[in-house]
Amino acid sequence: MLVLHIGTHKTGTSALQAFFAAHTDELDRHAIHYLRSGRGAGKAHHELSWAIRGRHGADLSVWDTVRAELGANVAGTQVISSEAFWFTEPVAVREQLRDIKDLRVVMYLRRQDKYLQSLYKQTVAGGRRISFAEWREKYRFRGDYFAVVQQWAEAFGKDNLVIRPYERGGKTVDIVIDFLGYLGIDAAEEFEGRKRGRNNPSPRRELMELLRAFNQLDIDINRDKFFHEVIGRNKEYVRSVDLLTHEQCAALMEDFAEGNHALIGEFYRDSGPLFPELIPGDRPQIWDADSPEYFAMLVDLLDAVWMFARDPALGAPDPSKMKKNRRRGPKEIGP
Repeated sequence: MLVLHIGTHKTGTSALQAFFAAHTDELDRHAIHYLRSGRGAGKAHHELSWAIRGRHGADLSVWDTVRAELGANVAGTQVISSEAFWFTEPVAVREQLRDIKDLRVVMYLRRQDKYLQSLYKQTVAGGRRISFAEWREKYRFRGDYFAVVQQWAEAFGKDNLVIRPYERGGKTVDIVIDFLGYLGIDAAEEFEGRKRGRNNPSPRRELMELLRAFNQLDIDINRDKFFHEVIGRNKEYVRSVDLLTHEQCAALMEDFAEGNHALIGEFYRDSGPLFPELIPGDRPQIWDADSPEYFAMLVDLLDAVWMFARDPALGAPDPSKMKKNRRRGPKEIGP
C-alpha cells in the first residue's frame, strides 16, 4: 500500500517528515518504507509537487525515480509526504502515480481560524509584506477544505481519503504517534524516548510585525536562517495563534461553516469531532512597545540583522541593491 500524506501546512508536517527521514532504516525494518527518492537531500517529498507545478527548477523526471523505487519495494507500506501536494492538482498527481491501485491519501486538518493565522505568519517569516487582512482578501480560497478534498476524492476515490483531526481533547496531536498509529505502529513503545519538537514554529504577533516591516526592504538573505536565528534567542518569540479576537475567529469560521458541514458529512469517518469547539477565552498577552520584553525583542532582531549584514556566508546584502529596492513598492511572494 502507498500512503500519500498531503498536509495540510501547519499541522506538524515538518516534525513528521524529520522523524521519518531520521528513522528511515529503522522504519524499513517495520515494513514501512519512507521513499528516498523525490526528496533530494531534504526530509520531505516537495520535489514531486514542485515538478508538477513548475516550481524551484524541479523536473518531472524525478517521478521516474519515484516510480522505480515504488516498483522495487512492493512489500509493506510505502510513504510519501509533502504538504506541497495540498496546492497541487490531484489529477496531475494521479497521472504520475499511474497504475498504483492500493493507495491512501492522508491529510490532517486544523480549525481554519488557527490554520490561517499560523499559515500567514509562516509566509511573513518567509518574506511576505502585506497585512493579514489583505492576505485574507487576496487568498479567500485558503481554508476551503471541502473544495480541495472534493478534488482529491474525484482523482483517487472517496474511500481512499483519510482525514485526521489535528486537535483531540483540547490539544494538538503528536502527529508522529498519530500517523504511525494509523500505520499500525505503537510509536511510544517502538521509539521510546523520542522527543517531541517544533520544526516549523510561527513568530508571535509582535515579532511578526517587525519581520513584516523588515521585509519591505527586500534584503537578499536566507530568511529561514534569519528567522530561526531570531527566535532561537528567546522561546517567548514563538507563538502560533494571536492575531484575531474570539469574535473575529467566529466570523471567520462562519465563512467556512457550510463547507465544513458538507466535508464532515461526506468524507470524515473518525469517531471524534474534526475541529474543537470555538470557546471564548483570554487573548494571549501582547507586549506593549514600551515594555522591557518588546525592547529586548527589538534588540535581538537588530542584532540578528547586523550579524547577517557582516557575514557573507549568511547572505550579506549588497548596499547598492538595498538602496535600489527601497524605492520600489511592496511586492508579493510565496504561494
